[in-house]
Amino acid sequence: MAAVPAVRYRRIAAELKRFRELKGLSAEEVVAQVEGINLVKLSRYENARVQLKPDVVSALLNFYDCDPELHEVLVDILRDKHRPSWVAGFEQLNPLHHDLIRLEETAVENKSYESSYIPGLLQTRQYAHAIISSGIFKTPSVEARVDVRINRQSVLTRSENPLKLWVVIHEAALTMRAPDGVMADQLDKLIQWSSLPNITIQVMPSLAPPHPGMNGPFTLLEFRQRNLDLVLLSDMLASNWVEKPDDVDVYRNAFGEIMANALGLDESLKLIREKRDQIK
Repeated sequence: MAAVPAVRYRRIAAELKRFRELKGLSAEEVVAQVEGINLVKLSRYENARVQLKPDVVSALLNFYDCDPELHEVLVDILRDKHRPSWVAGFEQLNPLHHDLIRLEETAVENKSYESSYIPGLLQTRQYAHAIISSGIFKTPSVEARVDVRINRQSVLTRSENPLKLWVVIHEAALTMRAPDGVMADQLDKLIQWSSLPNITIQVMPSLAPPHPGMNGPFTLLEFRQRNLDLVLLSDMLASNWVEKPDDVDVYRNAFGEIMANALGLDESLKLIREKRDQIK
């Protein structure tokens, strides 16, 4: 399905069906009045079983009187306007990585909880190499995956509308044993990242009370249109997107509870400095 993230095709398809049902229209009524579409095609569009063409989607959204801003966002996604140029050199990577990269390019905010690692968007090259090279899958090359991870960080420092990042990192992730100097440099980098106005870092202390993060790490990506928000869940063998708005809200609320149980910003920065000083 072209270069557009598969998860976005499914979301747009779901939106098309939702808009039709909100208008109280049958499929027959739609195809009778929208040029270039028939019953079979409309069914395939609403179930993401074919490549969605921007012009057809635009015609349907116009017919459904879709909000102009959402209309523009959905059509822009299909035209893949926000694909970063550097991605072209890494086509051999897992499609999930390409989906994540393009979604991060258009997201407004990333809210992540991580229990074992420093989040990828904040990793140093040496730390990323240590983490990636320890994985069970060695292909594609470790260096290529490290390059991708470092290049992804450009969304945090771009001149226009840098991505807002709010991360909560468990204290255990600050004490990982790593080759000489790697962890100290990584903690120094965290301190540097925290000085940027669009980046907020909290630490979940080891002695924190029970909280939703104990169910595992996750990443919530928020967009201009809230019903396009997504959650990424990853483990050793697979990564999955949570797409339904009600399910996404479960994680949104969970992140709020995680933030409330974590150390405050000043306390978090103090703990990071203490951990760094202990290993320097």
